[in-house]
Amino acid sequence: MFKLLNKKKNNKGFTLVELVIVVAILAILVGILAPQYTQYVEKSRKSADATNMDEMVKAIQVYAADGSNNITVASGKTEISGTITIGENDTKVDGDAKTAFQSALTEFVPDYAKTKYKSKQWGGDITATVTVDAEGGVKVSYSPEKYADYVEKNKTATKGN
Repeated sequence: MFKLLNKKKNNKGFTLVELVIVVAILAILVGILAPQYTQYVEKSRKSADATNMDEMVKAIQVYAADGSNNITVASGKTEISGTITIGENDTKVDGDAKTAFQSALTEFVPDYAKTKYKSKQWGGDITATVTVDAEGGVKVSYSPEKYADYVEKNKTATKGN
């Protein structure tokens, strides 16, 4: 009879208090880490936008440097220019050099037209205005101002290392 009363209970599991403590700890960790995670994601989106645009600009620079391609400045002019616009849905090329720029992008960045911006922080489409002079030199300016500042800041950071 005493054997039945002294029998240990076989408790295999967690108590409600233990589960509440674990959930509270997880909630605190999520509260601390969530803002850092969103900042990290936004930083990677900005970096992807800058890398995509840089790849397209470099394709035009390489194309312009190769004299056998069709980026030529008409006689009487000193330069030819065009714009690359990465939008919410696609990428567009406009300007005097539209055909030549499209040829360069098609050769070096085959799916360039499907590229779209990822970060909403720019305040709209991002644009690179590319100017090619008669000797094949390339000048680039970016807009909007937030994007131009971001590109300039990262060029400086990269050169310093």
